[in-house]
Amino acid sequence: MDHFTSGLLPKIEIEKLVSWENEDDLHSLSEALEASIIAGYHCKWTKPPPRHQVENYFKGVLLVPEKILFIARLDGNITGICEVTTPPKQKDSSSIAAMIDIFTVAPYALNAGVEERLLSKVEHCISQLGFPIINVIIDETQKKLFQFYLQNEYQHWATHPYYQRIDGQIVKGLLLYKSFLNTSSS
Repeated sequence: MDHFTSGLLPKIEIEKLVSWENEDDLHSLSEALEASIIAGYHCKWTKPPPRHQVENYFKGVLLVPEKILFIARLDGNITGICEVTTPPKQKDSSSIAAMIDIFTVAPYALNAGVEERLLSKVEHCISQLGFPIINVIIDETQKKLFQFYLQNEYQHWATHPYYQRIDGQIVKGLLLYKSFLNTSSS
């Protein structure tokens, strides 16, 4: 667990979740996700799904060996979520990269530093697991998230012209990556 505490600053904790210790955490995560979706951060959904679907989804994430779930707490409440997928062990050719599937912070926690702390912890853990590349794909409507990734040294390398449909409109997908490979020649 990563802690950041100061007398005047809110307490931010970042955790790599391995189990649901209590239902309150699952409810808190669902509330944060719902607030993000309502604010326009799609995170796999464009409209908030029923709470039981969200809870079942994230219970399932913890059962998949290739999935890693990180949560961010602000003063004890879950306000940030990051779901990462690593390649299956039997696919050695793709073992260089992990994929961020969901990255969202509830709008009421955006100015508290949660976003930066969550991404930093995720990047550190992914790197420690031996994956020197992180891939991300987001839809073109996620302008703030796109800028956030660019500010954190992610490279926009391609655009998928027909990525997904949102409210009946086809939107583009923005493909990004960040490399931790040392590519300097000696």
